[in-house]
Amino acid sequence: MTATASPVRMLPNAPMRFGVWRALPVSRRSRQASVSEAWQAEWRLPRVMPISTSRFVFCSLALLVLWSLTLVLAGGSWRAWGPGLAGGCLLTLAGAALLARMSSDGEHIAMHRGLVRVTRRQGGRVRTTDFLPRWVRIEPEQHDRSLVRLSGQGRSVTVGEHIQPQERRQLADELRWALRQLDD
Repeated sequence: MTATASPVRMLPNAPMRFGVWRALPVSRRSRQASVSEAWQAEWRLPRVMPISTSRFVFCSLALLVLWSLTLVLAGGSWRAWGPGLAGGCLLTLAGAALLARMSSDGEHIAMHRGLVRVTRRQGGRVRTTDFLPRWVRIEPEQHDRSLVRLSGQGRSVTVGEHIQPQERRQLADELRWALRQLDD
């Protein structure tokens, strides 16, 4: 009886919670083409906002309308409530702009055989750090619940800011597992 090795890599015992693993084609020629086009493993870690921008604008404008109706019914004139209403509208727009900017924050980690790329968006700024998979170390900053640090080749970056502290260890385990699969 002969045994053959399966060309499909086994996934970890627990399913990946944060990342997506894509099995690449088996043939050498198609593998080279697909690696240059797509990532084999990806993690998208967006900032989770307690309220959406559109809901914030709607609720703020509804409160402004109720406030202005209350003033009008109480006998106020345009001179009394007009500047307050305009100021409230400006504050609503400023808050919506701030929420929209914060909601685009997040982290993206992508891997394939020759590259690990970490992209962080924070406050409208984008910072990308590239590593060679063979030289990347994944470790917690201080303890299991702290941010996850990826380091190598004189560079380091922390990830996991937008996920719960108790889930950061699982993120680090997924990243380590994917790096081992790339190394095979």
